[in-house]
Amino acid sequence: MLLWLTICCYAVAQQDIRPELEWCLDHLPDRHNYPETGMPFGPTVDFMQEVARRAGVKLRYSPNTPFARCLRLMEQGKTDVMIRLNSSPERERFMFMIPVDYARSEVLLLRKDSPDIESVAGLTQLNLILIRGYTYNAETIKMLTTHRNTIMMDSQDSGLELLLRGRGDALISTAEIARNRIRSNPSYHGQFKFASVSFELTEPRFVHLGLSRASPHANLQQRLADAVQSMIAEGLINEYFHQLPSGPIQL
Repeated sequence: MLLWLTICCYAVAQQDIRPELEWCLDHLPDRHNYPETGMPFGPTVDFMQEVARRAGVKLRYSPNTPFARCLRLMEQGKTDVMIRLNSSPERERFMFMIPVDYARSEVLLLRKDSPDIESVAGLTQLNLILIRGYTYNAETIKMLTTHRNTIMMDSQDSGLELLLRGRGDALISTAEIARNRIRSNPSYHGQFKFASVSFELTEPRFVHLGLSRASPHANLQQRLADAVQSMIAEGLINEYFHQLPSGPIQL
């Protein structure tokens, strides 16, 4: 009996010494749902748990935290990891960026009663709503540098509210995030549409897992990178990131 207890206590002790990383996340319906009570769940949560398992670390969830605040906490070293990030020189200054999946091009979201926009030239007179802290693809940024009328908002939800009230003409987002936010709010259903204009990528871009350079666990970069690479090699990325829920998606 004593030997058995010794073995059990040793196993528990070994498990407890694994490094613990905090994942800073918000509520993103269908991806990482963060209920008011209970633990986060969804395919991104499953992905992060599998990365943690393969890297030999424990994962702790932050409180439900807005995306822009997560970025500030990463810069300060007050949280450890984020997921599904576009890269930029500014972000690479304070994060190690581990490629996870191919990035998607942005889309233009309009109110349902607005005339369609078929080309970039049609954006000239529009008040475009952008999300503060979001890193847009290089081609989109190039287009925005010559655009005079932009409105910066702190979140996707505040941008959608502004668009719905007619205080902006269009919102630049990704199709996935726009669908998720609209799906989660019944007052948005049937109020928006995607424009025909295309913001195509001229070269492959990636979304990343970010590890804070100021984190006390910054030395785990290679372990996390190896874990992600093993999942890519096994073809698991589609399972975690490309399977949207079934059923109609209302815009």
